[in-house]
Amino acid sequence: MLSVLLSLAIFVTFCDAQCKYIGLEINPGAPIQGCRDVDGTMRKFGSQWLSDCNLCTCDETSGIECCSTLMRPIGYDTDKCKEIFNKFTCMFTVVQKNNPSIICKVTRYIGL
Repeated sequence: MLSVLLSLAIFVTFCDAQCKYIGLEINPGAPIQGCRDVDGTMRKFGSQWLSDCNLCTCDETSGIECCSTLMRPIGYDTDKCKEIFNKFTCMFTVVQKNNPSIICKVTRYIGL
């Protein structure tokens, strides 16, 4: 029973975090130099970087872990307001539909 609960806790954590993983490149007889990301860039162990609104880290035992930094607004008046996504800041802003210069109140967010 304990193993089922532990597995469920790990599954829920991964689902909530929205993380992606890339394993290490291993070539027999050659030392591991670092982590190669999806763009082909070799990253140093212990390094962190932002990529497409994901915070990525390079670990010498597990490879690359990239987790979403996005928080989508869900607690606002959808009849009067709309969300606008800024791809440079990786943030949503909620504004009035009829007057986008006015920010709407948001009470809840959800991780993407």
